[in-house]
Amino acid sequence: MSAVFQGGAAWHTFENLEKDFVEVTRYVALSPDNDSAWSEKIAQLLLVTGSTVDSVFNEMRTSTLLPQTAGVISLRNNPEPNIGSYRDVYEPLYQLSSVELVAKYGLSDYGTIKPFDPFSPGNNPQWWNIYNEVKHGFFQNMWKAQLRFLVYGLGGLFALNVLHKDSQQYLLKIGALQMGDFDKRFVYWRDPRRGWDAVKNSFVGLHGDVPWDGWVTSEIFLHRFRRDPSAKS
Repeated sequence: MSAVFQGGAAWHTFENLEKDFVEVTRYVALSPDNDSAWSEKIAQLLLVTGSTVDSVFNEMRTSTLLPQTAGVISLRNNPEPNIGSYRDVYEPLYQLSSVELVAKYGLSDYGTIKPFDPFSPGNNPQWWNIYNEVKHGFFQNMWKAQLRFLVYGLGGLFALNVLHKDSQQYLLKIGALQMGDFDKRFVYWRDPRRGWDAVKNSFVGLHGDVPWDGWVTSEIFLHRFRRDPSAKS
């Protein structure tokens, strides 16, 4: 298993980027009304976020918990994987295109987002394309790095940390992945072993026969785990 996830490096990198984004919201509220707002700082954060997503995608393929399918083995042996390589393997496994997050901070409610929605028809997210344009022409394309693309990119990084099995073990250990009654935000227990038993056989979310809810929250994002009828405890 990857020490990058089990040791918390990937999660703490996300949290640090999220804190930087929270600082931005002091001047530009996290609201769809500000979707087109851009700045040098937003562009810089999008660059680091996109680069980190790429690194996380790359590190995910080393996990021993991944099924040994032809696609996974091919990705693991690919010396130069790209977003298309990751999409083709991870979308069927994690069903990333259907992952929904709620984005909210303070008095600002951005709403529900699906960071990897274009993965389903075989396309890349717009925020990823903008990240690449800014990366290859920062000063010329800085204005393209708008608030909405940073929200979706950072949400994508959050989603990968939440869904990857190696990362889930760390999130359970620190209490970020909680189990209980979601509607009441009531946590039943905080035993990482019981939590792991509820998710270990599914790359989508909770096992279909688990009678409680699972969720992860950060300062901005919330993900409620999907039910996976094909996985049982």
